[in-house]
Amino acid sequence: MTSNRKKIALVGLGAAAKTIHLPAYSKLANLELVGGHDPAITPAAGKGAFPFPVYEDVNTLLEQTKPDILAIASPTQFHYGLAEQGLKYGCHIFCEKPFTTTLDEAHQLIALSEKQQRWIVVNNEFRFMNIYEAAKDKIGSPGFGDLLFINAQQSFYVNEKTEAGWRGNDPQRTCKEFGIHVLDLCRYFFGEEPLRISARMPKPSNPTGPDYLNLIQLDFTGGRSAQITLDRLTRGRHRYLDLRLDGSKASIETEFGGNVQFTAGIRGGDRKPFVGFDVSLGGRALQYHSEKAKKIASDPLDIFANATSKLLKNFIDAIDNGGVPACSAQDNIKTLALMLAAYTSNDQGKPVPFAEHWS
Repeated sequence: MTSNRKKIALVGLGAAAKTIHLPAYSKLANLELVGGHDPAITPAAGKGAFPFPVYEDVNTLLEQTKPDILAIASPTQFHYGLAEQGLKYGCHIFCEKPFTTTLDEAHQLIALSEKQQRWIVVNNEFRFMNIYEAAKDKIGSPGFGDLLFINAQQSFYVNEKTEAGWRGNDPQRTCKEFGIHVLDLCRYFFGEEPLRISARMPKPSNPTGPDYLNLIQLDFTGGRSAQITLDRLTRGRHRYLDLRLDGSKASIETEFGGNVQFTAGIRGGDRKPFVGFDVSLGGRALQYHSEKAKKIASDPLDIFANATSKLLKNFIDAIDNGGVPACSAQDNIKTLALMLAAYTSNDQGKPVPFAEHWS
């Protein structure tokens, strides 16, 4: 079916809007951005700052622009009310993660969306990054085999710029804002819900501050597991996200961030010399068999916007063709529940069963 041009309106015009949403929308010829709203930006100020009209409130935005999709890029505590407002007006919803603060709110929004016959899609865009799509495609292939183990590592150098605004004051800063992406990737790669989740979030430097250290383990069927370390205490180099997927036949390593790299040396295993050159501006995925590596994917420099545009295209196609969009609230509520279970595990000091409640 030929896609009809869709109108989208955006609430929340901060960093996520400017660096992810607006560039993503511009990549889609069948999507028209018709207006926006942000409580900190007046319509007059918006005239010089954005190439679309900024409205004084959400009701006016909806009435004046009549969007097919309401996009929400505001702080998490406002997601529920804005999504409810958009659904009642008749919009589909494209919402930043997490799409609610509680499971009760999530269930209420899903029930309302089904009543209104509209979709809520959550922007867990990592699934649509080239490097993770390529890794997913390799799972179960003859060259990779079955997925056995995932190791995920982040070393994030925090500073005044990264912690500016509401995010830096959030005691659930790391797992809620970033860990939710890694938990979603683990669900995506294993293709099932974990049996249980164990999490520790020690705060050695500031007991009442953000959760800058996350130590998380997910247990899956058949003795398979995932180990996640999110370290924002580091004063060392910044590594946004490094994943290793160990299969029964090979391993895949993904690196998030740009590389223009020339390498030469002696391999540790067979002691043979090697030379390599690689350009990967947004990230890369390499498949390894012992010391032999093959690049299977890379991402462009605008990795977040590119992945978000791919997810939005999937969303629009589902609306046009009557399909189920990726990252729908009906599925994403499980990612939300897993993130909340990580905090519960930390608070209770014990593993939290998961799959028995969500499979």
